[in-house]
Amino acid sequence: MKVSAEDKEKTRIRLLEAAVDVITEKGFKSASMREIARRAEVGDATIYNYFPTKEKLLYGYCEHVQDLVKDELTSIENFHEYTLQEQLHQLVESELNAWLPAREFLQQVFELTYATPVAGHELLATTREKFTAMAVDLLDAAIEAGEIPDQPYKDLLPRLMWDYMSAILSYWLKDDSDEFANTTHLTDKSIEIAYQLLHSGLIGKAIDLLSFLFRTHVLKHLNSIDSIVHAPDLAKAKRRFMEGKE
Repeated sequence: MKVSAEDKEKTRIRLLEAAVDVITEKGFKSASMREIARRAEVGDATIYNYFPTKEKLLYGYCEHVQDLVKDELTSIENFHEYTLQEQLHQLVESELNAWLPAREFLQQVFELTYATPVAGHELLATTREKFTAMAVDLLDAAIEAGEIPDQPYKDLLPRLMWDYMSAILSYWLKDDSDEFANTTHLTDKSIEIAYQLLHSGLIGKAIDLLSFLFRTHVLKHLNSIDSIVHAPDLAKAKRRFMEGKE
């Protein structure tokens, strides 16, 4: 009997949710694919048809969270009428709410990513793309509506947004205040500042200034650096370290 796409999606989500439970309980290293499969009530071999490795499961849930966030934001009927500041705040709040049931699991994601940064960067690629796609859409809509000016170096902003969201999540994982009040305060203030910078175009101007400084004060020294690197051989050998003249 052929399995429908809808049934496959349900199985995939069951596996992801089972992975959250098992990895949270036992830690990433101790959790096994077999136990995750059995927790999801699928065959031991079936899990590999969906996720060939445990890492794919771990980061697959990160992708799932972005789908949940997107669904929540698109379900808000008048979301397009929010100011960009309100939209960005809602985006961050939705991210935190989506991660709340899997907060300890997210800690495992951070630990694995820090332990293997190159592999983590690659495995987070789809998650990053999904998040930045939402950020780009919000920024483009605000620019089209004239709410904020077109931003110099606009292509860099989604990456800054991703780094910002990662920092907020990292802070949230360490926040032991009542109902994460410190994270709420940090989010409110930082988004307010970010919005004012976007509204004034100062982020792009700051990047433009850094680019100017690089061109005028760094590149002009490349010739002198090149001359040092390619300096002629010394006339005689240098003395040994700490064996100066008496």
